[in-house]
Amino acid sequence: MDEIYILRHGHAEQSESLVNDFDRALTAEGIEKINRLGVFINSLGVNIDIVLSSPFLRAKQTAEILVSNVTPMPEIRMVDFLSCGASSKDISKGLLDYSVNNSVLIVGHSPDLDVFLGKLIGSGKVNLKKGALAKVNFENNIEISGSLEWLVTSKIVKRVKGKKSVDIA
Repeated sequence: MDEIYILRHGHAEQSESLVNDFDRALTAEGIEKINRLGVFINSLGVNIDIVLSSPFLRAKQTAEILVSNVTPMPEIRMVDFLSCGASSKDISKGLLDYSVNNSVLIVGHSPDLDVFLGKLIGSGKVNLKKGALAKVNFENNIEISGSLEWLVTSKIVKRVKGKKSVDIA
């Protein structure tokens, strides 16, 4: 694996609105922002080999909406190691099965992805806003550690939406 994209799911219904956290869906705002993000990363020429997502509805919807805006369209797999409450160790271990891919995008939850991203880049916890996407490049395939190339939020995506050329590298 040369690079990993880490995406926190988009804005979802409040947890009080449903009995089961697993079934919380994206809001209209969440759908709109993830659509915008998909168009944005497609404009960067990002090539993703596979998308791995938490099976929770809001993460699954985030993955599906993002992928619908990306060419070529990568395969999406639901994986339990990205479910709410996943440890960095669980995520790292689960990713080993996908290390043959050059570029992997994972979709999950906070604080799980915040802590995982921090550990990947040798930092403390990184606070990912809802719908934020980070790109990490790996120095080698022996360890899962790398450097943060960029991190975008929905606010940044909205600001650059009308620009013809975007270079965030």
